[in-house]
Amino acid sequence: MKLKYRRIRDALLMALIVLCVFSLLASQIYLSVHGSENTQDAVLYTCKESLGFTGVFVRDETVIYSAHSGSGVMDYAVSDGSKLSKDSTVARIFDSYTQIYNRYRIERLNEELENLERAQDHGTTDYAQPEFIDNQISASYKNLLLNLTEGSLDDVYDESLEMLKLMNIYNIAANIESDYNARIQSLSSERDLLNAALKEPIATVTSVDTGYFTSEVDGYESSLRLENIEELTAEEIKEIIANPDKRNESQKNAVGKVFKSYEWKMIGVIDVADRFFVHETLKFSIDSSENDHTVTVDSITPTGNGNEAIIIISCDELDSELASRRVADVELTFVEQTGIRAPRTAIRFLDGEKGVYVMVGERLEFKKLKVIYEGDDYVLSENTSDDEYLNLYDRIVIDPISSVET
Repeated sequence: MKLKYRRIRDALLMALIVLCVFSLLASQIYLSVHGSENTQDAVLYTCKESLGFTGVFVRDETVIYSAHSGSGVMDYAVSDGSKLSKDSTVARIFDSYTQIYNRYRIERLNEELENLERAQDHGTTDYAQPEFIDNQISASYKNLLLNLTEGSLDDVYDESLEMLKLMNIYNIAANIESDYNARIQSLSSERDLLNAALKEPIATVTSVDTGYFTSEVDGYESSLRLENIEELTAEEIKEIIANPDKRNESQKNAVGKVFKSYEWKMIGVIDVADRFFVHETLKFSIDSSENDHTVTVDSITPTGNGNEAIIIISCDELDSELASRRVADVELTFVEQTGIRAPRTAIRFLDGEKGVYVMVGERLEFKKLKVIYEGDDYVLSENTSDDEYLNLYDRIVIDPISSVET
């Protein structure tokens, strides 16, 4: 009899356990399905308020012409964005491309020879630890891959030289190589042959003024000046944008141009007649450059054609990309904030504090907001590790009342 009651009791306990397990699973499934409809993960979000338009660069520029009218191949002696003094060499003209290549090859040979001579110098190798050099080689290799990924070809070349130098030093320090004398002799012989074949340039082009150089010439150098920028009409601006290059026969011998200072202005046509950001300092970026610059909005002048207006901005920062452009798609950024995004519909007040409710397990917990930006349907809260405030990846309850009811 006791055995019978014991079996009934065990069966009832087992049934109760199974019922509890199924109830727990059902509640979790319900919460995951219905709770997800009423919750939102707290994630980082960057908001940006900006104005985009196509603009025309205006600088005071002087074109550099070559007096050489015959045949030849030109080799620039300076890069875009370089500062020139008056009468300094801008370019040289040689009778063939071979002369330019020979000079390039001599430069590379000199770099490799310097590399090898330094690697076998006892002052370098006697104190070099192979393990330390090996770590430097690994770091250099990672930098090389990063530069390749970013497309920084100049940095790729510089880093490859650095890695080669370290590998040469490692070979000597680890007794893999005793010296590089044979290689040095071979490279020196090649360099001597190239030097013997060099000829003087058939012509040299010099700067007519002190200033900053770019090799790009577009035909607007004499017509677009800082002093007359305000005279440009919307139609003229649009015409320049549609035809950014109007070079003709008179510019056929143009080698480049110089501008006396980093100062430049840009003019464009926008669809915003409001003048609320005139004299404001804003972040400026162009379509083809990763660099940002700081500009000032000089003026916004309505044209009388709806909301159309002419905007003029100014800047005293310059790089090679800006120097070489006449027309560019640009963006002016007024506000840029990054924080944890919370929907407005989730915001509640508790004891006078603004915040949101978040799910912690199966219970609701109030988290305060440290608001740094307010959008139309959301706010951004400062990203903080303080548990009293909304944290990254908290599960925000959009409608706490319905969550309590369910």
